[in-house]
Amino acid sequence: MISRVAEHCFWMSRYLERAENTARILDVNQTLLLDFQVPLEQQWRPLLIICGVNDMPGKPEAEAVQHFMTWEPANLSSIVASVAGARENARIIREVISAEMWERLNYYHLWMQGLQARALYESSRSEFYNQIKRINQLLHGIAGGTMAHGEAWEFYQLGRYLERASQTARILDVKYHILLPTPDQVGTPVDQAHWVAILTSCSGYEPFHKKMRSPADMGVAVADFLILEPQFPRSVCHCLNECRSAASAIAGQNGSEVEVQFADLANWLTKSDITEIIRNGLHESLTTVVNRIHEIGELIHRTYFDVSMQSPPLKRAVGQSQSQS
Repeated sequence: MISRVAEHCFWMSRYLERAENTARILDVNQTLLLDFQVPLEQQWRPLLIICGVNDMPGKPEAEAVQHFMTWEPANLSSIVASVAGARENARIIREVISAEMWERLNYYHLWMQGLQARALYESSRSEFYNQIKRINQLLHGIAGGTMAHGEAWEFYQLGRYLERASQTARILDVKYHILLPTPDQVGTPVDQAHWVAILTSCSGYEPFHKKMRSPADMGVAVADFLILEPQFPRSVCHCLNECRSAASAIAGQNGSEVEVQFADLANWLTKSDITEIIRNGLHESLTTVVNRIHEIGELIHRTYFDVSMQSPPLKRAVGQSQSQS
């Protein structure tokens, strides 16, 4: 496969996943703050940390953060910038994706640029974010049902699950250490609400409660589910295994260092149970995961994409500024 095509498939899926993740955490955070009193410094700044944003102008207040993370084109983690990035990558490889997928993604991009999206955002913030999630899930479904499941598809999968693994680790890490209540609130409705918010941010509320029946320690159970649960499609381990599978399919019988690194990271993470991970430092473990994912992203670029030519500014900026490659 031409490296140009592979790279655009990879980044198209990453941008789609990023748009949905951003919409999800904005919606969950807004709902949480409507129901519970949270200290000012813990309300919206954590969302910027999760998305790797360090340069937002002004104070991290509700409207400012939501606008910056939704509509600011200069913010390469915003929903509008992510959709534009996905659309631009799709435009270049229209011979690889289906006409149905291109038409829907192009319509999605134009909708974001038009008055209808703005009107929905102003009238019902939650419905707007839900619409973003639905559109992205539709696009992933169209891709799965209409793209040939060859190398292009494997790069699509690689980008999708690489982005998702990083986001799940970031959400759990930041919320676990910044948004958690004080020790005297453990077990209270406030404590439960924070754990529900973490699960909902990762689309794990229903799957968690269907699998975990009345856990004795909610925090430990949620961390175990979001990190180690192999059957949950947004857990870190599930995403790493999907990445390894895609890397293996791309490399074929010869194998690749990318595949080895994914296997090594997954094995390192699963060698201990969640109790031992927490005892050794959950923050340190999740930081290691995020850093290793970034390093593997750089390895993917060196291995499969032509690094002798300058990457498009949008892709290069996102990879560097967000440390999510």
